Amino acid sequence: MYDGRRVAVNENRSPRPRGVERALAGRSTRLEELRDRRTQEHAALLRAARRVFLRRGYPQTRVEDILAEAGISTRAFYRFHAGKGELFLELFDRANRAAMERLRATVAAHADPAAQLDAYVAATLDLAYDPHLARESALFADVPGELTARYAAEVAECREQLVSVLRDILRRGKASGRFAEVDPDADAWALHGALGAHLDRILHAAERPARARLERQLRRFVRAAAGVARD
Repeated sequence: MYDGRRVAVNENRSPRPRGVERALAGRSTRLEELRDRRTQEHAALLRAARRVFLRRGYPQTRVEDILAEAGISTRAFYRFHAGKGELFLELFDRANRAAMERLRATVAAHADPAAQLDAYVAATLDLAYDPHLARESALFADVPGELTARYAAEVAECREQLVSVLRDILRRGKASGRFAEVDPDADAWALHGALGAHLDRILHAAERPARARLERQLRRFVRAAAGVARD
């Protein structure tokens, strides 16, 4: 028997997916699951690679060592990276970005450009004296020459980011009259080079100098180089 109410209810229901629609929906779900697995796999690979590089150093580390640590196949490794050097460079880039975030936060906590210079010095020394950062700093301080040459643009970009923070401090100091006759671009590179040389010396020293005294010396040097006007 004809039932008008039943027809009305059926008309309000959403049409059931047809075969093609069901197949596309299923494919979309599978692709999303695959992307999630790949993301997790890559994250596990990076964590394992960092542990191995810290333990063995770059020259002594083989791809096989990283595979064993991560528990993944050779095929999975080359799905993400062309080789050990490219993987090391990604870790270097991630460490540099993390350092930049810490550096910007440290500098931004101060309003006076001279105090910001002091904060920059302190953050630089943290890379050698903070036990959570020192091992990684030592690892990336010795980027192999072959990688520096092969990925020159990427390495240069990492250095430019660090220099940009110094440059901004010097520009603010010059604009405010706090710094006398400073050349923000040239002096930023000069100060970065000087601080980098000190950091490298500390990281490779058999016995590291006392931080407090060294920090006072570097603060005086950086302030004098920037031409900080005396209060």
